Amino acid sequence: MAGEVQLAAKGVSLSFGGTVAINNVSFDVYQGEILAIIGPNGAGKTSMLNCMTAFYRPDAGSINFEGHEITATPAHKVASLGIARTFQNIALYTGLSTLDN
Repeated sequence: MAGEVQLAAKGVSLSFGGTVAINNVSFDVYQGEILAIIGPNGAGKTSMLNCMTAFYRPDAGSINFEGHEITATPAHKVASLGIARTFQNIALYTGLSTLDN
């Protein structure tokens, strides 16, 4: 591996009503490592990112950053640690060309 564990997800689960979005997901991201979360639509990728950035709270499991549990940390404090996401915005400007959009 490429160093110490920087970010760890252990047994993370999340449901919306009766729909399971994430079921017992665990992984480690090591210092200096680049990790991709891939899968088909509806696989829970964005839900996992939302749990990691404190936009959602998982129903079970934990998320740790640099050895400290951040599962219940407020989103603004998680962002101050450098863990954040952007939201997809597909709004087009009608006055701009395809290239400029």
